[in-house]
Amino acid sequence: MTDYRVINNHTVRLYQHKLIKDCYTVHSNFKKMFPEGDSTEYYKYYNVFCATAPDPVWYNIFTDLKSIIREFIGHNNPLWVQSWLNFHQEHEVLDWHNHFWDYHGYISIDPKNSETEFRNYTIKNIPGNIYIGPGNREHRVVVKRSYSDGPRITLGFDIKDNPSNIYNQMSLIPI
Repeated sequence: MTDYRVINNHTVRLYQHKLIKDCYTVHSNFKKMFPEGDSTEYYKYYNVFCATAPDPVWYNIFTDLKSIIREFIGHNNPLWVQSWLNFHQEHEVLDWHNHFWDYHGYISIDPKNSETEFRNYTIKNIPGNIYIGPGNREHRVVVKRSYSDGPRITLGFDIKDNPSNIYNQMSLIPI
């Protein structure tokens, strides 16, 4: 029995080309605001679902994500989510790192031929896959086949389920 879940999302698969194009726009807009920054590194300064509003496709993905989160966590208490754009060339994919949050996940938009390797298991990244699991779990991206046809695109997300003091960031939104 696993303590994580992978769900393949129909909306992401159906609108993948549009989402890729939109992610290029989000990345371009992000670079105008943070010319020296990386959209992953600056995760606490924006939420990708705010950066894509008010688009109906993104709304549907966010609605699906909220349902997946609620079902996975199993309660209706207040929750907050932050989500950011991972937009990486092959040499930029993330090495071993951790998310010190209650829960963590990601949505594969254009994951190329990659896997996300956790210390005790590996997830094959397929367009439309939404991974959700406990936070505080080391993982990294492993490129299985070299690519040069554009960036690897995923949306990372972290979830906070225990109310606390206001964070020094602008990325958390209630769900």
